[in-house]
Amino acid sequence: MKTKQKTGGRVAGTPNRTTAETKELIQKIVSKELENIADFLEKLDPKERIDAIIKLMNFVIPKQSEIAVEAKMNQIDLSTMTTAELVERAKAIKDAN
Repeated sequence: MKTKQKTGGRVAGTPNRTTAETKELIQKIVSKELENIADFLEKLDPKERIDAIIKLMNFVIPKQSEIAVEAKMNQIDLSTMTTAELVERAKAIKDAN
């Protein structure tokens, strides 16, 4: 399938002016309200205050991604092994690393 040549619109890589203006406006509003946030929180009942603080924490503390690790370990009863078997096992582990 042939691709058509781009005609009109923004040049590739040019930022969207409306988006930039909207972000700037929101930034100004939030910056102004940050000065009043302590007063707003004080007016909330304890449960609402905790909920608000938890929601605000997402903007201050980065979220940790959950990593699931499954490890299968072969449990070996070393007490039943002879000295020679223990030495052989140790050499195998050393060579593997």
